[in-house]
Amino acid sequence: MARGPRTRRVAAFALVLVGLIASTASGYTQDKELEARLNRSDRAALALLPAKGYRDGAAGFFVAHDLHVVPGSERAWCTGQDHGVLPAGCYVELVFQGKGLRERDWDGEPCGCIARWRKAPGAHAYAPTPGSPYAQAIADDRGELVERAIYDMTSWTPCR
Repeated sequence: MARGPRTRRVAAFALVLVGLIASTASGYTQDKELEARLNRSDRAALALLPAKGYRDGAAGFFVAHDLHVVPGSERAWCTGQDHGVLPAGCYVELVFQGKGLRERDWDGEPCGCIARWRKAPGAHAYAPTPGSPYAQAIADDRGELVERAIYDMTSWTPCR
């Protein structure tokens, strides 16, 4: 069966797309050990994340504001190359919530605030990623911003 130019273009596009998907999928390394520690709100794992005024980083901030990681919301991974808006480095992303508050909405999604940190290649410490206001609030010891987001009952959310 003869193939026309359009069929060859579609086939070439499909091969490129499969190659991109395969290279993207293989470009990440999950840190399962760190995820397991964050899942338990482990103090040593949270201490990897910065919080001004706390010797033990975010662990101290979490204790001071009665917070915990919503189990199952934590992600930790590294990539050696840029992926879209995410530059190379290691990342930690999690949802945190006030202790005793609802952890999941009716659809099973985590309740609370989401935060993301990045450790650049060659760096020794994590830093809040741009566009992660709660990670930045933790780093700056701005507990009032976090508490307002978690405990302010004037905003509607399916978690209340």
